[in-house]
Amino acid sequence: MKDIIEKLSRLRLAPNSEGLDECVRILQRELPFKVYEFKDGLEVNGWIVPKKWKVNEAKIRNDKGKIVYDGMHHPLAVIGYSQSFVDRIGTAELKKHLFYTEAFDDALVYHCDLFYKPFRKEWGFSVPKQFYDSIKDGEYDIELRTSFEEGSMKVAEYVLEGESPYSIILNAHNCHPSCCNDDLSGVVVGMEVMRRLSKIARRRFTYRLVIAPEHYGSIFYLDRLGDDEVSTLKWGIFLEMLGNNNKLALQRSFIGTSLMDRALSNALEWVADDWWTAQFRKIVGNDETCWEATGYEIPFPSLSRSDGKKHFPEYHTSLDCPELINEARLEEAVRVILEAFYILENDSIMKRNFKGLVALSHPKYDLYKPFADPSEPNRRSISEMQIKWNHLMNCISRYFDGETRILEIAERHKISFRNIFEYIKEFEEKGLLELIPAPPTNPVPRKLPPV
Repeated sequence: MKDIIEKLSRLRLAPNSEGLDECVRILQRELPFKVYEFKDGLEVNGWIVPKKWKVNEAKIRNDKGKIVYDGMHHPLAVIGYSQSFVDRIGTAELKKHLFYTEAFDDALVYHCDLFYKPFRKEWGFSVPKQFYDSIKDGEYDIELRTSFEEGSMKVAEYVLEGESPYSIILNAHNCHPSCCNDDLSGVVVGMEVMRRLSKIARRRFTYRLVIAPEHYGSIFYLDRLGDDEVSTLKWGIFLEMLGNNNKLALQRSFIGTSLMDRALSNALEWVADDWWTAQFRKIVGNDETCWEATGYEIPFPSLSRSDGKKHFPEYHTSLDCPELINEARLEEAVRVILEAFYILENDSIMKRNFKGLVALSHPKYDLYKPFADPSEPNRRSISEMQIKWNHLMNCISRYFDGETRILEIAERHKISFRNIFEYIKEFEEKGLLELIPAPPTNPVPRKLPPV
């Protein structure tokens, strides 16, 4: 995964740019993405696809003609969607157009304001703070030549068809130039998840990976879908900031109790090293608002490694580079997502074929999980999980009512969905019940008695 990040990190990305076009071509060499194009000038609810932006020359010279800053040396060095500006200006005026971060003396800041407000007709350079502080009084020649051309914004979509048309969406953005964790980590995690899903022989759900410029891409992608297709979009996950060393963070959907929220919570509890959670838009702010918007209202939690404050130290700077990415952290995110999908694929309700108490320990059933004798003087020999399983065995038949989901059982008893599902499959194999796929709806969690 990290090797793809390294390739993409060199591109001068913007919502409509040659860098974005090249990014899509690289992605297509990895997976058979379908590409949708949205011509500049298209508008949806005040969101307008900008023209294709390109930097042709970007230099700052002192009054002796010496180049003191070359804006071509790094994809972040020219503020995105800067206008052309060629003129001689004084130090005070120059500093109005230089942007830096206070966090690091030698880093460039990612300044994205003009991405979403190109109508402001401004220009600027991103520079290290130490460069800003070193500027001497005098006059400077600015040679910033950019172009705005006709073109189209590209949205990449990869679909894995399932037995059902109901879709689960993974979404990541690819418009932050040279930002590897806050941008590209979500892209590669989404691609790896799809690769592994493609190897599963039978999939209940259809899966869509949508990689697009932040906000713009999701808004225009959704707008091109008809109402019938939109109705098949059940849940999604927004992916970003997954390669740093913070613990995983689950930002819940708007309703907070969707099946995707609940599946991710169970997956995180049993697969992740550590994790935390907060409500909608309390951790990060991204395209979840596009998918959750009125008229779509698709439950869309976000998975990241944000700390909920400044996200991570290198956020929105040139130090968010390939060296920051931890491959093991990417892999952990992949495993969590796949576990959540395993839950949604296999969540079922159970219809019993018997009445009364079944002797689980009888050889013809062999469904009793060994449990330490409670009369043993050393109760510390009984693990917490043994106690949970013993209680589950005492309750299990009451859940075979044709209504209770396996996910509900996992939530109530605080046991992994996978382990409970595999156990209940044994009941089915012994002819004691019928497993019925749970409907792809978002039921309000039932208030079962506490365990």
